[in-house]
Amino acid sequence: MRLFYYLSHRMFIQVSCVIFFLLFSFSLMAQDSSMDSTYTDTQLYDMSLEDLLNLKITTASKQEETVRDAPGIVSIVTAKEIESYGATNLAEVLDRVAGIYMTGSYTLTNNLPVMRGESSAHWATKVLILIDGRPYRDSYLGGTLMAVMNAYPLEAIERLEIIRGPGSVLYGTNAFTGVINIILKHAGKNEFRMSTRYGSFNTRQAQVYSGIKYKDLTLDASVNLYTTNGWQFTARDERAIIRSKTVPVFDSIVNPARTINMDRNDVGASLRADYKGLTVNTFFGRSSWQAMNNASQWVVPANAGPNQTPTRFEVYSDKVLGDIGYKKDITSFWTSSLNLTWNRTRFDLSQADFKNRPVVTLANDLLAEWSNTIAIRSDLNGVIGFMLNNQQGSANDETKNANGTAFTQNKEQHNEDPFYYVPHWNETWYSGYAQLSYTPFDYLRVVGGVQANKVTALDMHYSPRIALILKNNSGFGGKLLYGSAFRSATPGGEKAIDIPGVLRGNPDLLPEEVSTSEVQVFMAKHKFETSINYFRSEQSNEIVRTAANDPANEIANTPQYTNRGSKTSYGIEAEGKFYFSSHWNSIASFAFQRSKNDAGYKNYGGTPLYMAKLGVNYENARGLDVAVFNTFYSTGGNIHAKFSSENIPANFAGTPTNANPVMKPVCYLTANVKLELREFWQNPDVPNVTVFCYGVNLLNQKVYYPEFSRRNINTYQGRAGFNIHAGLMLKV
Repeated sequence: MRLFYYLSHRMFIQVSCVIFFLLFSFSLMAQDSSMDSTYTDTQLYDMSLEDLLNLKITTASKQEETVRDAPGIVSIVTAKEIESYGATNLAEVLDRVAGIYMTGSYTLTNNLPVMRGESSAHWATKVLILIDGRPYRDSYLGGTLMAVMNAYPLEAIERLEIIRGPGSVLYGTNAFTGVINIILKHAGKNEFRMSTRYGSFNTRQAQVYSGIKYKDLTLDASVNLYTTNGWQFTARDERAIIRSKTVPVFDSIVNPARTINMDRNDVGASLRADYKGLTVNTFFGRSSWQAMNNASQWVVPANAGPNQTPTRFEVYSDKVLGDIGYKKDITSFWTSSLNLTWNRTRFDLSQADFKNRPVVTLANDLLAEWSNTIAIRSDLNGVIGFMLNNQQGSANDETKNANGTAFTQNKEQHNEDPFYYVPHWNETWYSGYAQLSYTPFDYLRVVGGVQANKVTALDMHYSPRIALILKNNSGFGGKLLYGSAFRSATPGGEKAIDIPGVLRGNPDLLPEEVSTSEVQVFMAKHKFETSINYFRSEQSNEIVRTAANDPANEIANTPQYTNRGSKTSYGIEAEGKFYFSSHWNSIASFAFQRSKNDAGYKNYGGTPLYMAKLGVNYENARGLDVAVFNTFYSTGGNIHAKFSSENIPANFAGTPTNANPVMKPVCYLTANVKLELREFWQNPDVPNVTVFCYGVNLLNQKVYYPEFSRRNINTYQGRAGFNIHAGLMLKV
């Protein structure tokens, strides 16, 4: 095993060296053409990292501060980095961020940005997404993110602010292992950008961004359209397995793998308006794709042969975020803001041979927040706020009648009286938060805060934070951080879902809790910025689904949600940004994590135990920009453990068979080449057009995700093989 990991890391190092060699050789060849140029990017080079180090962020404290002053572990992705390294959606961008592993499930594609190895369900319940600081979540199962991960227009994004570690002190539920804040562009002048591309699998994409500045009014609008015939997804499902009842368990695979095309259609549109402190921010996203069904099983006709193509099974996710806010300087030291945020989620499943979409979930959630920042003294400031969150919705299944019996006419007519597997829910949660920041010396900052959260039918819950931040004028510094976070059970899913024989909710679920200690050492200089972090987390009250045969189930052979067990996890994260010269810059990171629960299971999240990421970017004064990014993923942890009241290492409650290829180490290599025609011809009269070519999975690696939700099979195919896209961008 040690040799295996050694060879895997050696593979990453070799590929990374090839990247450096190729780009260095290209630089030497391109040097002569840039020597005579009257254009220079020296000033841009001199300012790039300096601007980044002094960039004011707001995610960590809900007030402006630099990355070095923030009471959290922070990563920044700029719009320039997004454009240079290339991407078709937000999931691809996040996959390059330190410590993040983008994955999904057999039903939900691109739904899970995993931080610190936390993955145990389809739904992204442990990482909170913010759009310009406003929460993007739902009360059905907490984390239906496909619409934003697949459809959000990248042209609208100014930067991403990523906080690894607990964020419940300011943001409440779901900010468990991290927060991702999508900061939008705010036009300082009238501008227009349009891009289009075409590529492998008949993939087509068009994006438009328009910024308008008129006196005190600023408008930023963007649209993203994406469609693809999809790559070939091949896998065996759970019904391909016959499990012997003898001991030890012996599995036989009786059916071959089946194949579908992972076609997908996305539509995303965002609009932001600012006028004298009044802000309106909206986003609509829709993502639809083909998948297995929601039980990791192919939908095939009765008595279908082994080569029968599966019946088309479609998943739809619509998401709306609407926010209206007003910010006002009450006095010279007190700024107050009010926000009303609406999250609407529609989630549908359907078979192509049904007349209607048989499973329909709709959640409507309103969050009202009053937040205040107070500069008490020059060295002492605070944040205090209050939130009220009303959550409503319902979920029905038109394949069944209201009493749960089968509706046999579903393929011919609409069911007017369907079965509601989640009856209408309506809960209101309350919370308040406060944080103080004190700077007694130039080299020391002390931050402390707490959130009080009241969930329906539960006692008040408190999440504290404390941070000590040290830095000096030479660029060295460090952070000592402690914070607590929680995730409350969703009223529309884990508390109330009721599908006879399949899954039951539990209205008495306690919030999941995590307490995390972190140590960071950082160094920030004019040409580079690096940091290394150690974290250790203690989790309790994990919300899990029991096994069907769990003797603790209230209804025999029906899994249910319950609080069970605790877990300890720890790891190291390191990252850096380097500006070697006016033409060369680089991004690098490394992360690993380990975990063990109170039943003795180690690393059962299944996500890679190691990740190493390296990006290298070369650009010259003639408009050429070449960026290559390589990510190494190691194998994952143990997914053999199924949650059960009798789970001990010697008695696994179910063992997934290797129905599909095992998860292997992967070097996931992408490259993006851009050429700005105006700069290339050195002619200001040439239209500001950029042509580009973007290649993905250049080594044609086979990527398999662990099946960490149901855990009845080992893996399924997660990503496409080699694919390439080309297009152009127009800027006005």
